[in-house]
Amino acid sequence: MIPDRGTVTRDGTELVYWTWPGAGPPALLLHGIGNYGRYWDLFADAVARRLSLVAPDARGHGESGRPATGYAPADFTADALAILDALEIERAVVVGHSMGGLHSINLAARHPERVRTLVIVDASPDPLPAGAERAQRLLTGRPARFRDRAEARAYLERTSPDYPAAVYENRLAFAFREENGELIWRSDPAALERIMTRRMPTEDRWDALSRIACPTLVVRGTRSNVLSEEVAEEMVRSLADGRLMELDAGHNVPLDRPRELADATVVLST
Repeated sequence: MIPDRGTVTRDGTELVYWTWPGAGPPALLLHGIGNYGRYWDLFADAVARRLSLVAPDARGHGESGRPATGYAPADFTADALAILDALEIERAVVVGHSMGGLHSINLAARHPERVRTLVIVDASPDPLPAGAERAQRLLTGRPARFRDRAEARAYLERTSPDYPAAVYENRLAFAFREENGELIWRSDPAALERIMTRRMPTEDRWDALSRIACPTLVVRGTRSNVLSEEVAEEMVRSLADGRLMELDAGHNVPLDRPRELADATVVLST
């Protein structure tokens, strides 16, 4: 299903978002660092209209604006609220992966009246070193441009192997833009650097988690290099109404197990 494209402007920055219609309650999908709203395409197909979905391109990512400043966690929370307001959504199911998962924690902790239920997907208040080092290496050491789609596809397959062809096609379509016949990353390198240097301290992340009151599902990929089993279990204990689901997946659970994640999200929202 092809989503509709919408925009809203907050403090001079245009934010692009994608919507999929559905019969169920609205769900806000927040992607990880370096990704984009259409990252959720496979998940949206698996939801199959059981929820109405909205997936923003985070500032500095996708087709959204790239301001010189404004990459603190509070800025991303304010962006999410602006999109909910623009769509007249009072309360949403919120699903956040990785960086988006941390932003979803902030949203639920600071604006509980706007969050119906929460799904935190392979996001950790205290990430494993291997995952943090890999993200830093891939986001700051990646080639700036590729001669053509074949070269970009080869890079994606080499750095993130063993995904279905649909995943690589999605990334080629939405992670890059064309410039003079070459492919350039849509995510802004300066924005990525600012995000990585303005992360919340670990203790603040745990504090925010402990203040969440809504039903919350913590989802962990059993092969994740970001969220350990021990931290995932501690997250559930810190929540007022938390539960844990582990899936045979790496860090990118929405790509590895979209059907299981979609089904669990729908069940939690009812």
